[in-house]
Amino acid sequence: MIKNVVFDMGNVILRWDPQYIAEKLSNNEKEKEIIINELFASKQWALLDEGKISLEETVASFSSKHRELLKYALYHWHDYFEPFTEIIPLIKRLKTNNYRIYLLSNCSKQFDEYSYKVEAFKYFDGFYISAKHQLMKPDVKIYQDFLNDFYLQAEESIFIDDVMANVDGAKQAGMAGYCYNGNVCKLEKYLIDEIKLDF
Repeated sequence: MIKNVVFDMGNVILRWDPQYIAEKLSNNEKEKEIIINELFASKQWALLDEGKISLEETVASFSSKHRELLKYALYHWHDYFEPFTEIIPLIKRLKTNNYRIYLLSNCSKQFDEYSYKVEAFKYFDGFYISAKHQLMKPDVKIYQDFLNDFYLQAEESIFIDDVMANVDGAKQAGMAGYCYNGNVCKLEKYLIDEIKLDF
């Protein structure tokens, strides 16, 4: 019986779209390209998610030519990390019906700077951030560590992510899994019809 519903963050709870965020950070086409390629698609970005580099070290690694632009983007990108309001009613219903709600996400420690502003997170019982544990999806170890961290049983948990490889990683750890495509009604139907949640 499933008791724990575990959500990914990007493109499940909040919209993760580097192109959109870059457009919010700058009106200049060249600057947008620099933000996408030298920040969001950079090795440093991955290292931030892994918890292996600090913000200060990241800034120091930027080329001097674009450092101020990239520094600004690094410290302000999450101002445009927009929540999906349509998933909130589902989360509230799950919570009201005594399911435990968790977040398991590949993201940096900057999570603490914006998470308190996200309405959906008010209903969550716990947050597991990759940078704080230096583990990354889809490595099976991150799911095992997450379960251990919150004293959860894999067979009592379902993981919802927009990336199939991450869902497969959760299944390797013994959890149920669902690849989310933005359709909340379809997700709700799956939870009721296939997983047999009662809410």
